Amino acid sequence: MRTPAASGWRLHPRGSSSSKLTRRIISNVKITLLCAFVTLLVLRGTVGVNRRLVYIAGSPDNRADPATATGSARPVEDVERILREIRADSDDDPDAGPDNDEAPTSTSSYAATGEHFDHGAAWTTTNYRLQPRVTRWNAKRRRWLHQNPGFPSRDARGGPRVLLVTASPQGPCGSPDGDRFLLRATKNRLDYCRLHGVEMVHTTARLEDPELRSAGDGDGWAKLALLRRLMLAHPEVEWLWWLDAGALVTDMGFELPLARYEGAHLVVRGDSYQLFQRRAWDAVSTASFLLRNCQWSLDLLDAWAVMAPRGRARHDAGALLTATLAGRPAGEADDQSALVHLLVTEKERWMDRVYLENQYYLHGVWTALVGKYEKAMEKHHPGYGDDRWPFVTNFAGCNPCDDGKNRSDEYPLDRCASSMERAFNFADNQVLRLYGFRHESLASAEVRRIANRSTDPLEAKEEALAFLKKPSEPDLWSNDVRKNRKRKGKGDLDFVLARILRRVGWRSKC
Repeated sequence: MRTPAASGWRLHPRGSSSSKLTRRIISNVKITLLCAFVTLLVLRGTVGVNRRLVYIAGSPDNRADPATATGSARPVEDVERILREIRADSDDDPDAGPDNDEAPTSTSSYAATGEHFDHGAAWTTTNYRLQPRVTRWNAKRRRWLHQNPGFPSRDARGGPRVLLVTASPQGPCGSPDGDRFLLRATKNRLDYCRLHGVEMVHTTARLEDPELRSAGDGDGWAKLALLRRLMLAHPEVEWLWWLDAGALVTDMGFELPLARYEGAHLVVRGDSYQLFQRRAWDAVSTASFLLRNCQWSLDLLDAWAVMAPRGRARHDAGALLTATLAGRPAGEADDQSALVHLLVTEKERWMDRVYLENQYYLHGVWTALVGKYEKAMEKHHPGYGDDRWPFVTNFAGCNPCDDGKNRSDEYPLDRCASSMERAFNFADNQVLRLYGFRHESLASAEVRRIANRSTDPLEAKEEALAFLKKPSEPDLWSNDVRKNRKRKGKGDLDFVLARILRRVGWRSKC
């Protein structure tokens, strides 16, 4: 029998050349993986993948010829796009605007042609989020309300508590007329809140993230961070009502129909056809809208703000919005277009909780309403909020603090100032009626007495409040024949009785 020694078998001792070779291979693999990981980190920071446009539908040429797109066109476009991003990210100025030749984007050609994408496009900015991050807000809010009964979510009238939110610039306006309008606009909001038991927050401080600031004193993107902070600071508030600084409440008797919005978390003035069929950039308005205090709203604000960071991200997003939304002018991304884009591209996620209000003027454009005030006072009554007596009149395009130097010919300074005066006096007349006064005319700030409120002040107050309420609508014609049957009066009964007596042969002697 052969032994291991005789057959040439040998037991390799520990630390032999085979074990050393295995350990060397493992070490080389570890070093290779580490180098690959470091390389990916460097490429990720250089190329800037967190701020790229991701086209779902692709370019028009790719949709027309998929075979060609997958062949040669797509690699060339990808290489050119990456080179452009590398050159743009190497700029020293992060706020380079559209006039900077060093910051072209992959959507600039589509923005120039104004082509409309049928399938939409998605925008990703995963490295930006509104702060602070909050989860399970509904449960936390319910627990807080239970532990703090002194802060109920219902107002004194039993309705949901509403907080009107507005903002104005920190410093003085460029003209005294602008400061005067902002003061009168604040009075207008206070009058409405006092009449309807609505709370109000008017801020002039910059509470937003510096990334959300816009050129000048615009508050478009800043409203998102402000609304988020107010939601978290006021858990007792059920609804937040945002109103732009250039908007006025012109129907002091209109009550927000909050019972209609059961199950909705966002209420905006809009039209479904304009939003989903035409994809118009002004299909919804963000100058005046209602937002419920809940976790859904916090998530919406996060998704809404992905186009907000100023600089190249906002510029690229503006090019995408111009290319995909009908009628949008060129420029950096704005909050209204971003909301339209979000609702169109993520309809399944958001639209179940969005209410498109078009039965009254939650937002009304001043150019179509200011000239109808006299007709409304002559034929109609406050409290409707619609064409008969508009609820909100927004002076879009008329920046109250603008001195007129940069104003377009479409909205001259004189026209804006006179229209604002008419709208304020139109609303103020409804308040002055409580005291027996009214303005001489809608174009005049002077007032005159119209009634003596000293003889019976309580009756006069009831009469003035009744004027602000919408008249009761007439009942619709019922299908019940018994209810619609005309009741016979005394004369009709006498006529029937006379006919019966004549039939039996009785004749009156008269």
